[in-house]
Amino acid sequence: MRYVAVLIALALASCTVRSSPLFQQPKPDKRLMDLQKEKDKLKRTTDPVARTKTNIKISEILISLSSDAARTGDIEVMDQRLDEYVASIQDAHQTMMKTGRDAHKKPGGYRDLEIALRRQINQLKDIGQAVTFDQRQPIEKARDEATRIREDLLKAIFGSTSGTPGNA
Repeated sequence: MRYVAVLIALALASCTVRSSPLFQQPKPDKRLMDLQKEKDKLKRTTDPVARTKTNIKISEILISLSSDAARTGDIEVMDQRLDEYVASIQDAHQTMMKTGRDAHKKPGGYRDLEIALRRQINQLKDIGQAVTFDQRQPIEKARDEATRIREDLLKAIFGSTSGTPGNA
């Protein structure tokens, strides 16, 4: 009977012992690793459509990181990520425009960027709602640039008619 009591006590004690969080390494943010991987890929890529798609992936990661920084109140990091975001979408836009391809006949790359920007403009609107009015200026700047680029892409794809379909 004494052995059974000792075994039960040991079993209960072993269930309550856990590894201390002090000794656990924090997991690195996978998005940061993915961001670096995509930036490295961009340096090696010469095909304009592939470059644009890589820039789209980079911009999506940066939007996600900006959103998290806004939620946690780290406005400095949010501003930095938004600056990187704007540079990424501008690079994607310039890459496609420099090809000289007719966006109406060969919309690959143009269309991918336009669709991504449509989604990202809405995400930027959501991020703006997560911060105070005084902190919204960098978000509005990024949103304005994304809107400008999207409108330029729509003109290239559909022609410069007013009332372009799909305007947000």
